Amino acid sequence: MSIEVVGGWRGGCDVWVVEAARVGIPPCGSDQYGAPRPRKGVGHMAVVRRIAAAVVGLASVVALAVPAGAAGGPTGEVVYRTRGDGQVLALTFDDGPSPQWTPQVLDLLRENKVRAVFCLLGSQVELYPDLVRRIVAEGHAVCDHSVKHDDLGSMPVEQARADIVATRDAIRRAAGNPNLPVPYFRAPFGSWGATPQIAAELGMSALAWTVDPRDWDGSPSDVLVGRLSSAVYPTAVVLSHDGGGDRGPTVAAYRQMIPQWQRSGWVFDLPAVTGGPYPPACTAPSWGRDTSYPGGSRVSYQGRVYQADWWVRVESPTKAPWVWVDLGAC
Repeated sequence: MSIEVVGGWRGGCDVWVVEAARVGIPPCGSDQYGAPRPRKGVGHMAVVRRIAAAVVGLASVVALAVPAGAAGGPTGEVVYRTRGDGQVLALTFDDGPSPQWTPQVLDLLRENKVRAVFCLLGSQVELYPDLVRRIVAEGHAVCDHSVKHDDLGSMPVEQARADIVATRDAIRRAAGNPNLPVPYFRAPFGSWGATPQIAAELGMSALAWTVDPRDWDGSPSDVLVGRLSSAVYPTAVVLSHDGGGDRGPTVAAYRQMIPQWQRSGWVFDLPAVTGGPYPPACTAPSWGRDTSYPGGSRVSYQGRVYQADWWVRVESPTKAPWVWVDLGAC
């Protein structure tokens, strides 16, 4: 793939602009390219220097879709889009689980019949394993986001690998499943270094983002709503947070935006993965004929996730679409 890299602050968009020929990257918007955001005390030029140092290896990690013809496991490329096409969004939530905010996010997603990706910190997972089990049981995808949100891209390779492995293993212990699918890895700060290849060797696709409403900067919900409204585009991967601070504005913004998007014809899916194809990796409980399901229950059936609109027993998800809502492939 031919890559043209253009550095600079363009149109008030504080990102390192990467323009890839013939791949249809959307125009610059609100932090749409997943570049590492400045930490407190780190100026823009420092960020430029860090990103510029990484540009040399950029072509080896950028991927905007599932690679054609890939037959093995993850490839080490970075995912920047949904697995489906059209008016589709993928929602991702970082830095949890949080006992205050994660349940509110999960309630909101269930209310609106949406699945998302939760990028979990190993340190939080060990504190709140019950929330990990709930995330998994409700059919959401989990993502390895490091133990303590350290900059893995600047670490020696083996140290970064140990951190990613420790986080993956903590997620699986918390879920009570040593074989739990952990399909994604997201580098803290978007500082990738060698981590996409490490993640691929561990069976995970490196997951970036393309829309960042900057819910980490303390803005109120109406500001976040404006940013989300103006920045989304088909196949976007949206970054937000359910941990790491006050996420009340985030919850309030999505409480308004998700129904608004749905009324406008948007649907929700998971991000793409590299490599494959893979068999379904379902985490919600399997549907059972003799089980009673109250409204809001989620099940796996024939490689897909379904949510019950109201109490149901006996009727299978594929034979009772008036009861079961199809939330997409596992």
